[in-house]
Amino acid sequence: MTATFLVIETAPQFDFRGTVFSHGWYMLAPFSWDEERAALSTIYETAAGAVLSLGLSASEPGLRIDLPDLDGLGADLRDEVAPLVRRLLSLGWDLRPFYAAMRDFPGYDWLEAEKRGRILVGGSLWEDLAKVLLTTNTSWAQTVRNCALLCQLGTPHPSLPGRHAFPSAEQIAALNFDVFAQVLRAGYRNAYLYELAGRIAGGELDLDAWLRLDSDGLYAAVKSLKGFGDYAAGTIARMAGHFDRIAIDSACREMYAELHNGGVKGSDADISKHYATFGRWQGLVMWMDIMRRHY
Repeated sequence: MTATFLVIETAPQFDFRGTVFSHGWYMLAPFSWDEERAALSTIYETAAGAVLSLGLSASEPGLRIDLPDLDGLGADLRDEVAPLVRRLLSLGWDLRPFYAAMRDFPGYDWLEAEKRGRILVGGSLWEDLAKVLLTTNTSWAQTVRNCALLCQLGTPHPSLPGRHAFPSAEQIAALNFDVFAQVLRAGYRNAYLYELAGRIAGGELDLDAWLRLDSDGLYAAVKSLKGFGDYAAGTIARMAGHFDRIAIDSACREMYAELHNGGVKGSDADISKHYATFGRWQGLVMWMDIMRRHY
């Protein structure tokens, strides 16, 4: 089989490694990070039902997508894979207005210098909703475990043992709830995630339409779901490119105390007031502050 790959051009403000490490999603199945190769891989089930491994790495003039399972790449699959990768790495975001705005704030010149601001997201809004739910009221280690277990319910890769595509809402909804809960072991989140999958699979929720909503509309739509509060709604809005509100959780509180309050814990109102200074970019600035502590 000959090597099959696709190179897509990226904006000058794109940094591959910085984008991958912009979000803990790179640690969650079906993603896998290879430090030696500086490559991110994921398992993807195509519209036609093929389960493929996608390898992503930096390349001139932008990004290389390796498809080792294929001997050649047809136009239909090319048209499916390229938009998927653009979503994963937030390649459609124009960060030039963000960088221009941040020049007015001392201490944030690193954002433009390091080409930071894009966020690694999942292959679909459904995947991101599921993963955000699995981050609520739990430890990060448990989130990693739960996402790995959830992915075991997806379609397996034919030649990579243990690796699966992220399960569709339809696959989850087709399971008996007790079987699903026994596999996932995510406490009260089992019922919320199962109900969400059922509503999507049954056509009650149109997540493609949600992605066309404005910030307020998407925030309200997410908050209407069981188990999704202000933190979850703000997180999903940020991942969809809406930055006009923040999402406060324990990581945000720890960061604020360390970076902006002399090590002293501040109230959520204090945090909100601090980031309101950044206007429509406040959610992205807050997230970059959090992730800078880990990268």
